[in-house]
Amino acid sequence: MVQEYFTHPLLRKNSLIFRQYQQDIVLKSLYRNSLVVIPTSLGKTIVALLICLDILLNWKDSKILILAPTRPLVFQHFDLFRKHTLLASQCVCLTGKTAPEIRKVLWNSSEIRVYFATPELVNNDLCNNLLKKDDFYLIVYDEAHRAVKDYSYTRISNQFYRDSENNDPPLVLGLSASPGYTEDKIKEVCGNLFIEQIISKEEREDDVLPYVYDTDIEYQRVVLNNYHLEISDILTSMIHDNINWLIKNRLLKKKRADSVYKKDLLSLRDYITLNLDPKAPNLFLITALRYQSLSMILLYCRDLIESQGAFALRKFLNASKENSGKSYNYLFLDTRVQQIEAILNKNIGQAEPKLAKLLFVINQFLKPDSTTLSDHKKNTLSKFSQNSIVNTPKKIESLPIAQSSSSIAQKKVLIFSQYRDTLEEITLFLEENGIKCKGFYGQASRNGVKGLSQDKQLSILDDFREGKFPVLVATSVAEEGLNIPNVDLVLFYEPVPSEIRFIQRKGRTGRFSNGKVVILVSENSVDVKYLEASKRKLFRMQSSLQKTNFSLNYYKKRSFENYERMTESDISRLYTQPDQFHEGIKENKTQTANIDTVLTNDNPIYEYVSSNSNKKIKTLVRRLSYRSFKSDSNRTSKDFTSSFTSKNLEDLYEASLSLDKKKMVQKAQRQINSLLAKAGKSGLTIATIEEQVDMDRTIIQEAIANLKKIKRIVLLNKNTLALVESTRFLPGSKYSIFIEKVLLGKAVVKVNDKWYASLEHYDYFGPRQLLKKGNTLEVIGEMYKRENVLHLIIKKIL
Repeated sequence: MVQEYFTHPLLRKNSLIFRQYQQDIVLKSLYRNSLVVIPTSLGKTIVALLICLDILLNWKDSKILILAPTRPLVFQHFDLFRKHTLLASQCVCLTGKTAPEIRKVLWNSSEIRVYFATPELVNNDLCNNLLKKDDFYLIVYDEAHRAVKDYSYTRISNQFYRDSENNDPPLVLGLSASPGYTEDKIKEVCGNLFIEQIISKEEREDDVLPYVYDTDIEYQRVVLNNYHLEISDILTSMIHDNINWLIKNRLLKKKRADSVYKKDLLSLRDYITLNLDPKAPNLFLITALRYQSLSMILLYCRDLIESQGAFALRKFLNASKENSGKSYNYLFLDTRVQQIEAILNKNIGQAEPKLAKLLFVINQFLKPDSTTLSDHKKNTLSKFSQNSIVNTPKKIESLPIAQSSSSIAQKKVLIFSQYRDTLEEITLFLEENGIKCKGFYGQASRNGVKGLSQDKQLSILDDFREGKFPVLVATSVAEEGLNIPNVDLVLFYEPVPSEIRFIQRKGRTGRFSNGKVVILVSENSVDVKYLEASKRKLFRMQSSLQKTNFSLNYYKKRSFENYERMTESDISRLYTQPDQFHEGIKENKTQTANIDTVLTNDNPIYEYVSSNSNKKIKTLVRRLSYRSFKSDSNRTSKDFTSSFTSKNLEDLYEASLSLDKKKMVQKAQRQINSLLAKAGKSGLTIATIEEQVDMDRTIIQEAIANLKKIKRIVLLNKNTLALVESTRFLPGSKYSIFIEKVLLGKAVVKVNDKWYASLEHYDYFGPRQLLKKGNTLEVIGEMYKRENVLHLIIKKIL
């Protein structure tokens, strides 16, 4: 008899359709640290779920940690577990919204066995000793190709394997559709995650082929206008002038300007900034940095005119005029830039070749008589309308049954654009030409335009899924980490040089039916180079995977020899618990979009139990404690089980009480700091502070004590306080800093438009809200070097 569904004591009956290749991967992954590489849409997360269930069943005290790089992707894993397993009450999703005091209780709860989180949160909690490493039997790293350099995956892995006193590191499972194309890149990922074997599957393999739909890839050539080519030639001459200066002064090894790439210029920047001493400026290196910066800016400008369009270059040049950086000032001193601006202004209103080609492709695809929707898919619709699932071909099994026939029948198009400016231009252009569409981009604000909140993102995806508009225009945020509906056509506005991004974009179609990919390529431009680069990398990836597999090491880890299996009684109690996933759906119709707000009867710890909801926590804890007491009165201590023990409830309640006070003290500290900053050198009396800060006196006194402890305030006399910086001369220099990047615990800043420096959290004493990417600050500070890296300490913000 052919097996139709996966079966497992912890899996819901008839929940997951059986696929042999997934079963084979699961068996190979138990119990060696594995990197699973299979194409998008073939069920990497299902493989992870099945491996998790095996560990949880055979080791009843085991805990599992599932990591994903974004919150939406974390919630997708969480959703999958709640939907398909009996362990909903033993799962918890942790994010930064959950206060550390609450997280500590959850990490140490014996009743929670599966944790879902972002790596940044877990790394912080490991550093603060909020969780016990030896509790965990398995760690799952989704999108494992991110485990390079100093990404949080690498730090977490090191803490469990290298930096741990624990002799029983957990099993490791990495998931990726594309870990890299070179052996060195793949080895780096495997080494950072302590991988012992790579298990890969290709679409053309016999056991995978029945589940793969055809995806047709088509390249549409775009001929640039004459004025595009003229601007490109001018920019090329400017690029060569700047790069030739660097070559002439032996700062670049290459002999020809046209063989110098961005990576060469970035390496040169690192070399220059490393050797620049702010206390003894080297005019030659400062000049070299100017030429390097100008080369980067000009390369970017040429990419814009060739790959994006005249509108993109026009926007960039207009925005650059408001940039106070010296490199941009030098840019506009060149008369050739004025020549470029004149050409752009002369051709305002001219049709953009790429936009015209994009409109043509979409109109052809969406027109009613288009045959792009395959006969196979039309047959699928008719079979579903008859509710005949058993006799349908294997490829139909994954179609989302919940959708209506009309929503499935409507064609969906997903357009990928590298830049948000281009996205805005595309959406405006399509709307003007009668095509309903919406833009989909990240949460960060850019150039005064607010990003999309997570709720807004999910709302747009729901509307797209329901067929309210046929075209979604997205930036790279849609490439990974969000549950984008299956689409019929994926359109690349420009090629991408990364094989990882190519695979992720392509994987948005061909999931439940035949798909199509169209890539727009401007002739004789950077587009052609990027296209060839991605093809070359894709070709090399599989051979690199196979070669790397033979050179991996074995690592000492937890022994899985002696089972401590869950008993039949343990498993049967899971069946008696309410069907939480489906109860959640009843309570909240947009369950997928708002999974973090669903509160079920047996598990109080969901996303909304956060630092902003202590009142809810206390109410919830009282209710659960009362219910546990009632249950306990009707059962013996041997029989009684609760999804959250009384001890856990007490700990949670105490943590929430402590958190209330801590939050109030922190708020008081901020208010006192703000009042004293306005008061200046004269300061304020304690009585005045108590009058103006509307809080309990004990809270204010504790806040003042904390500010004294961290040396933020000083007593001018017995009753008067002032900020330390207001009362004394601060040694240091005045700097203008531009915040280039904000990382975990530090920022990368450009100082006086000359030097790149690292700003560590312990070197910054100003308001956190000022540390935003793109901000420019005037400060008093000092520069210093540590381990050949330039650092800045900020003593005062002017």
